[in-house]
Amino acid sequence: MAKWAVKLDEFDIQYRPRSSMKAQVLADFVTECTIFDNKSKDTDDNTIKEATTLKPDLKSTWVLHIDGASNAQGSGAGLILTNFEGLVIEYALRFNFKVLNNQAEYEAFLIGLKIAKELEIYSLKVFTDAQLIVGQVKDEFEAHDSIMMKYLQKMKDFTASLKYFEIFHILRTENTRIDVLS
Repeated sequence: MAKWAVKLDEFDIQYRPRSSMKAQVLADFVTECTIFDNKSKDTDDNTIKEATTLKPDLKSTWVLHIDGASNAQGSGAGLILTNFEGLVIEYALRFNFKVLNNQAEYEAFLIGLKIAKELEIYSLKVFTDAQLIVGQVKDEFEAHDSIMMKYLQKMKDFTASLKYFEIFHILRTENTRIDVLS
């Protein structure tokens, strides 16, 4: 018997291995965190483009902090999604595929946008310490690599459905909390 088992036995504590989580857990989580809005959703492309230039309603705007990381040990991402009322949703992801740092950042960005879409969030501010990503999204930098071009196009497809979207570059020192998750 292992030492830890003896110590647990002294306090009448028994170890039971954790069973695998089912997809239902994720479905329950999304259902609990979904905010239902009975207003009609206008899907006209012109209306969406015009709406992105309007000032956001602070009560409906969510904030997404993202960070992606890649090194010799692997790659992953961290996401923190926060609403006006202080609800915080944190994700730490590990990728089972090889990516470079900027690709990991885009992966984090796209996953954050997918989560926002699932939660029916239509007003979003994104903060990242990846200056290249911010520059490409704002059309200040050009994506030359074919992989980065695909990431950029997917990101633009997702953000086109948002009523309000804005992205900001922050210093790495301001991104330490999310850096730990990635």
